[in-house]
Amino acid sequence: MTCVDILYIGRPSEFLLTTSERLEVPDAAPTLQQVLGSLRARGARWAYELDERHVMCTVNRVPAVASAPLAAGDEIGIYSRKSIFEA
Repeated sequence: MTCVDILYIGRPSEFLLTTSERLEVPDAAPTLQQVLGSLRARGARWAYELDERHVMCTVNRVPAVASAPLAAGDEIGIYSRKSIFEA
């Protein structure tokens, strides 16, 4: 099991009502895409806010693509291209 820290910044923080969390990923070699998929599975609000068309992520403060591998202790930053004022 791999633990990663997630920081929600800007719009995702506002709309998902959270700023951070520690997430245990059961896969031994997880990717950013797997983590986002598990977050989207939490429900419609999560799926909408973390839609791949407008979500942007960093891994350890470096811009990352969905296929980026993750290691224990990595910090994932989740941002949105959408304005906080968009519905």
